[in-house]
Amino acid sequence: MVSMQRKVNQIGPSTLMVSLPSKWTKKYNVKKGDVVNVNEEGNSLQINIENSTAAKKKATITLNQANTTLARYYLAAAYRAGIDEIEIEIPRSTIRDEKQNKEINVHEFLRTALDNFVGMSIVRNTPNLCVIKEIAAMKQEEFDTMHRRIFYSLLVTFDDLIANIQSGNSAALQHMYQHADAQVNKFVDYCLRILEKTKSMKPVLYNVLLHLEEIGDGLKYIAKQAALKKTDKSCLALVQEMKQLFMLVEKYYYTGKEEVLVEYESSKRAFRKNLSEAEKSNDAVILLKLNKMMSQTAGIIDAKLLMHFNE
Repeated sequence: MVSMQRKVNQIGPSTLMVSLPSKWTKKYNVKKGDVVNVNEEGNSLQINIENSTAAKKKATITLNQANTTLARYYLAAAYRAGIDEIEIEIPRSTIRDEKQNKEINVHEFLRTALDNFVGMSIVRNTPNLCVIKEIAAMKQEEFDTMHRRIFYSLLVTFDDLIANIQSGNSAALQHMYQHADAQVNKFVDYCLRILEKTKSMKPVLYNVLLHLEEIGDGLKYIAKQAALKKTDKSCLALVQEMKQLFMLVEKYYYTGKEEVLVEYESSKRAFRKNLSEAEKSNDAVILLKLNKMMSQTAGIIDAKLLMHFNE
């Protein structure tokens, strides 16, 4: 972040004006008549560009020796970074999918992967090149709605996981492993992109989103483990307890009420004790994931407290 001082001038009986830095306006091609967003944050004002003539960010990704996992990493990073146009160079017609242990059609893979990029679309598709562009401008006010949807999606996933473990539905649990976190990842990526595009990236919000993404991953791998073998009642009870803990996290995150924080801390201590007593269970993988998820909830609580004291 570059800090600079500007003089406040008066241009009318009740109008004060601060000029925009010339270097900044040239960098982002801001011209007379363009519209900018001015957001108030305590004693700070944040200016974000919304004009169509602002310089567009472009990136090129070459799928040379990358498998599907690495390709997703590259694409997600470019999307989260707020890139407006991504050129994907395709040197070969297939790409290695380690999960399926086989080569798959690279264009089919890209179509599936890019479906999760809200606001972007494929505008050019040739045997050796795929170009995606932002076709719908995102707005900062969409952040809160999308952020809340992540919490909702995770609660729905908790409910589905518990129901499928109770019924012993291995097929449904395997399906959850393959698809359950897709919605969460989609919303997380979009929120991170909004923060980057609007230049309102706050480390605290960034960390909250990553904690939520990790909780989604934890639920995914618990579903996978439960699909492989029957989960005992003690582990099921712990999953249910983790859901209640997460509900308290959501409640505190959006209300900031001290009594909710007290209840969360008490519930977390009880959960940790129950987790410790269940260590001899044969579902060690599930216990490990639950322990990590507990840490992620604590991270969200810490972030909310930081936001509270920074208000």
